[in-house]
Parts: sequence; C-alpha cells; structure tokens
Amino acid sequence: MSNPADLSATAAAAAIRRGRLTSKALVRACLERIFQREPVVRAFADLQPEQALAWAEKLDARGPRDDEPLFGVPVAIKEVFDVAGYRCAWGTPIHTTRVSSVDAPAVARLRKAGAVVLGTVVSTEYAIAAAGPTTNPHDPTRSPGGSSSGAAAAVAAKMVPLALGSQSIGSIIRPAVYCGVFGLKPTKGAISTRGTMALAEELDHVGPIARTLDDIALACRVLFGHDPAGASSCDVTPPAAVAAPPSHVLEVVGPLRQRVRPASAAAVQRAAAALRKAGIPVSRIELPPDFDRIEWVIHTLLCRGIAKHHGIDRDRHGERMSERMRELVDLGRAITDAEYTGALALAGQFSEQLAAMLMPGTVMLTAAVDDVAPPLPEGTGSPLLQGLWTVVGLPALAVPCGRHGGLPIGVQLIAGHGQESVLLAAARKLLAAL
Repeated sequence: MSNPADLSATAAAAAIRRGRLTSKALVRACLERIFQREPVVRAFADLQPEQALAWAEKLDARGPRDDEPLFGVPVAIKEVFDVAGYRCAWGTPIHTTRVSSVDAPAVARLRKAGAVVLGTVVSTEYAIAAAGPTTNPHDPTRSPGGSSSGAAAAVAAKMVPLALGSQSIGSIIRPAVYCGVFGLKPTKGAISTRGTMALAEELDHVGPIARTLDDIALACRVLFGHDPAGASSCDVTPPAAVAAPPSHVLEVVGPLRQRVRPASAAAVQRAAAALRKAGIPVSRIELPPDFDRIEWVIHTLLCRGIAKHHGIDRDRHGERMSERMRELVDLGRAITDAEYTGALALAGQFSEQLAAMLMPGTVMLTAAVDDVAPPLPEGTGSPLLQGLWTVVGLPALAVPCGRHGGLPIGVQLIAGHGQESVLLAAARKLLAAL
C-alpha cells in the first residue's frame, strides 16, 4: 500500500474494515505528514499525538462495529467547536486556555461513527476577523481562506482526510476553493450547531471539508440528523449514495457578477462546458437587482449577532481584540431593531425568490470566489459571493475545477433545501466530464 495518509476517508475506512490497514498505522502516517508539513502550513491549534495513537490502538484492539462508517479514520475539528480535552480558543488570545469537557453534538457524531480526533485546527479570530497563522498548502505566500483556514489546509495538505468546518458567510466554501478541495455548506440546520461558537444564529452553519465527493457524502450520513436541543436544527435526509443527476443547471448572473475576476469566470465557463458535455442543459438566469442588497443583509444580521455574543469580550478584553473585531461589535451595537427586522424580512424575500427559481432537480452554478487565493498580507479573501446562499440557508458545494497560475480554482453549486443528493450528483457529472 502507498502512504496511508494519501487515502480518502472512505478508502481508509474500507481498508481498515478489510484488515489491510490498522487505525494506528493510519494515524501514525497522518502524524508523520503533519510533522513534515505543519512547520509551513501551520494548520493545527491543538495537536495531541499520543492521545490520538492511544485511541486508535484501542479501536484496533476491539475491531469495527457495523454502525461505525468512519472506524479508525483521523479527523480534524475547527477550533470553534467544543472538543472534549482539546483547546478550542475561537481563534482569539482571549480564550487561548479554553478547553471543553464535552463534545459538540457534531463532534460526538464523528466519534460515535468511529473517527479518531487528531486535534483542533486554526480558525480566524472569532471565525470572522484577523487571520490566523495558517498558509495555503499550494503556496505558503497565499491565504488558505477563512474562517475554516486550518480545516481546509489540513485536508489539502493530506494531514487528515476529513475536517469539520463552520460557515456564517463563506467560511467553508471559500477556504475549500482556495485550497483545492470539496466543502459543503449544507441546508441550514441539517447539522447541529450546538456546542459551536455562535456568530449569528440566522447564519451559522456546520459542514464537512474533504478531498473527495464520496467523503463529503459519508460525512453527511454521519453528521446529518435532528438535534432536539438545537434551536435551528431540522431533519434533512443525507445524500443518497446514488442519485439522479440534475435535469437543468442555471448559471447565475446578475448584481454580484461584476465582482468576479478572470480566473473565477474561467472556472465557471469550464464547469458549464463540462456539464453540457455530460448532457445536462445549462442556461443563464439573472438575479433581480434587489439581490445587490445582500451585503446590507449580511452586515446587519452578522454584526447584530457578533455584538450579542461577543460584546462582553469587547468590554472586558478589548485591548486583546483586533481593531476589526472591535469595529464589528460596535457596528452591531448601533443596529436598530427596525434594521434587524428589515434584514430578516429581506432575507425571507430572497429565500422565496430563489425557491421559485430552484425547481426540483435544478441546480445553480456560480462563481465561488472572486479570484484565486490572495497573498497573505491581503487577508483571507472576500466572502460576498458565498454569503447569499448562507443567508437563505440553501445547500452549497465547493467544487475544484483545476488550476490558474498554479493555484486552485473552483465553483459552487447550489440546490434547493434538503437537495444535497442532486447537488452531489451534479458535481459527479461535472468532474467526470472535466
């Protein structure tokens, strides 16, 4: 067998179940890859090798059960989730000693499925502001994106086959595209957000990042499920192993199109051509001009939530916050109830309009990012092109589509609520035709 660290989660789990690989050998291979690449990539916030190896050895001793599809497979968790025994600092020095005693429900589901938690990975400050130390595995002078920086970089660098991220504007889709891997922001509430640092309840999502579509689907089968204690949780059917491809693809144009640079525009053109080659009709649809107000909606909902959840840190430890984070709290405190209510109403209007466009079996295709990963000094990139789909809670999938100037490029596919199956089926058709 080649280096086990190169295996997908699906392939690794199958090899372990067949007795061709042990969990301890896989964990050891991933740790060796981490020790090799971590000095430059800097993806991990808290890595505990001995604990991971001991857990893998315990799993090997008892063997897999039928209800453990991720048996023995190493995973990494963004540091905004509660992970028992691991440092989960929310990307801020204010909480650098924060260690949870319990797992967030999403983390508990991964463990129940047999996964081995290798460690927590870097988030930007409060998953929204100052960038962390992580670099892009394809070019260390470039950003990995934010805020699931460490999650996407660790997967792309083959440190782990699967990572858990979060998104409140574009924090799964953007890092996945910049790092050349797959990232799913599922239907709002499909994966419990309980035990995850909150930014804005109306926007917060949890989703997987992986190197293959099979791993994304496997993660969904593990992670999807109603959480009775989760306020926004809902029961969404995980994507089927085999699903019918979309009957129609809509290439989205409109108010946000002018933000797209040549590299991302080329990715969309390439994806549209591949879908047509696969026999799927592709037509263009223009979003109404009022969708340009999405920036105001995101700003209003997000800043209001930040002030609510992190204003106390601003008051007590403001000197340890970035200037940007202090500004976001202050902006949130200035938002009136009328503005907040108006933003919710406009979000609902956008949701209704998009629902009318997304008939069953229809998928939207659009640019995921405005350009390739920016140089590190320029920040983690713009979240605007991902934000609309977060606001309306529709499932969105980042799909790699090759390289531009040596850097990954990609697109995002969007489907109706609970339509992850058709989303993954569309991505499979796209990749097969590329």
